[in-house]
Amino acid sequence: MKYKFKRDDLEINLAPMIDVVFLLLIFFIVASTLNLREVKSNIQLPDTEVVEEKKETEINISVTEEGEVYLGKERVKLTELEERLRNKTEDESIKTLTVFADKEVAFQKVIQVMDIAKKIEVNNLNFALHKSK
Repeated sequence: MKYKFKRDDLEINLAPMIDVVFLLLIFFIVASTLNLREVKSNIQLPDTEVVEEKKETEINISVTEEGEVYLGKERVKLTELEERLRNKTEDESIKTLTVFADKEVAFQKVIQVMDIAKKIEVNNLNFALHKSK
């Protein structure tokens, strides 16, 4: 006796595949970001004669490869840094301390700067990175 297998009609259902394609499309539309440089370059601001004085709201500390510490553009010793920072942060408008450290600097120097910032109770401590050229 021969057995005969009935073959079902093979049919590819495209509805789930179309759903997946639309979900991927929506994901990439939502996940993509707008390049802010393109937006900024197209905006032309009107001229004004009124000049508003800009107050400094951020303190920059730089640590060079040799371990030299700069407060803004002025070179300071670590022993003087705490007192200098304390004088600068007495003004309530200064909110942020940003540390720029060379990639070759000894990590201990950065830790010492962080300790000084903690002593004077800086709330916002940022570390800035530079893109490699």
